[in-house]
Amino acid sequence: MTNENALINFQINPKRVDKIKADIIEIGFGNGEYTVYLSKKFKDKKILGIEISGESANKLSKKIKKENIKNVLYIKLPAIIAFELFLEDNSVEAIFINFPDPWPKKRHQERRITTAEHLFLFAKKLKKEGFIQLKTDHSDFLDFSIQEAEKLKCFEIFLIENPKESTQTKYEKKWLEQGKKIFTVRFIKKSEPNELTSTSIPKIKKVNYMPKLKINEFLDFSELEGKTFKIEPNLVAKFFRAFQRKNEEWLIETLLVEDNYTHYFFTYLKKLPNDSFVLSVSNFSEVIKTEGVVKFIKWLSNIKEKNKEENKNYL
Repeated sequence: MTNENALINFQINPKRVDKIKADIIEIGFGNGEYTVYLSKKFKDKKILGIEISGESANKLSKKIKKENIKNVLYIKLPAIIAFELFLEDNSVEAIFINFPDPWPKKRHQERRITTAEHLFLFAKKLKKEGFIQLKTDHSDFLDFSIQEAEKLKCFEIFLIENPKESTQTKYEKKWLEQGKKIFTVRFIKKSEPNELTSTSIPKIKKVNYMPKLKINEFLDFSELEGKTFKIEPNLVAKFFRAFQRKNEEWLIETLLVEDNYTHYFFTYLKKLPNDSFVLSVSNFSEVIKTEGVVKFIKWLSNIKEKNKEENKNYL
């Protein structure tokens, strides 16, 4: 599925992988119970779980190890970023989404996983006759999802009420015990989706390297603590705690917002034998290599010069 060097306990490190090959994907795998079910049902398929919760990732990792499962990996990223940056078009056979947050308030509807923009991205990654299967107990969310899918004019849509499967998720068991109806809708791709006139999906471009820049002057990270900088209109950096390690190495916690996607990593500074310094992202940070990260490192390497030239108090 991917290079073994990109794996830690079945988790794909986005810093060390270019593309991911997967036949079946589960978005938001929770405690991993359904992912394990998929791995047994489709033993000859490569299964990818996508999740942002560290606790959920740990639970799935333990299940994979305990049951000696060989065809499941997972990545800890927002689904939209994972699909946009790591999956090839027309490569996926099936996408499963079980009981996602319905975001019931009208002002939050753009956050739903099944907006037309999101379904467009998922459809692009599906092979022809591949499908998205959505399971929910929320009837308004179900109607919304179907209406959004219809906008793309690429799906054949099937709806099943209270479907019977040999396994049930934690939430499915809970809702059925409460007498709620469970709906499963399957969107089968019949053609390429209609293009959308606009999209809010982050426009992030990957690069194949992580910059390591040599600078001649010491950069005191402690002077950056608690400060925020707008590098470009869609690129903002915020710094938190700075500390020094042994062997004249320095780190600072960094949050970088790139077109609505948030990177979190440690910026790294190390003194070289010739009294110059190297500036980069820490090797321990699982950060995606993007144009925004490259721009950030270049900007930071010149921050003192910018301060002098523009007479601004950057530091």
